[in-house]
Amino acid sequence: MTRPQQKIETSDKKRWLLEQASMLFWQHGYHATSMKTIAKACNCKPANLYNYFKNKEEILYEVIRGFTELGVSSIAYLEKDEETNPVEQLRALIKSHFSFLAGMKQSSIMLSDTGIKDLSDEHKKEVIKLRDSYDRILRKIIKRGIDEGYFAPIDIQVVGNLIASVVIRSSFWFSNKGRYTVDEVGEMMFSFIYNGIGRNNNINPPIMPKQESN
Repeated sequence: MTRPQQKIETSDKKRWLLEQASMLFWQHGYHATSMKTIAKACNCKPANLYNYFKNKEEILYEVIRGFTELGVSSIAYLEKDEETNPVEQLRALIKSHFSFLAGMKQSSIMLSDTGIKDLSDEHKKEVIKLRDSYDRILRKIIKRGIDEGYFAPIDIQVVGNLIASVVIRSSFWFSNKGRYTVDEVGEMMFSFIYNGIGRNNNINPPIMPKQESN
């Protein structure tokens, strides 16, 4: 086996172990889940886990960090975009983030939020730093919108937190088997938010997806 192949297989194995551990942390709680419990679920010995992780806390950290990194990367392309108007940027951010969350397990979303309290101070700072990257991108869009007259004068921090909360919370009830697609719900969400913070301007109003009768 070549080294590149070994690296790929190791990466895949580690990702699979993290998925199993994540589910156990969510089902039983972080403190109630031991390395022995994780090893049993993965059909291996506890000693095998230490080939990939230093301890249980590092497993939790990698689960939360990996999820957070993916979330930030889903909107990172917007940070240096100075050409697109802020309204369309806001639409893109909301729909991109929601699409990412809709493709993730609810347990992963909720664990990334509630599990941060169980991280070491060092690991907690790293996750918060990643979250700050998301906030920075969103707040920059909102500020541009205010400065350029697209959005009403609003508290950027509070509104940013509200927008993120709406997107995250909506992913809990959304179902791919429902009446609307991810894109359609994302558009509805954007319209709801824009109608709350937008200022009268010459931009075409957001187009709502056609609703089906029950």
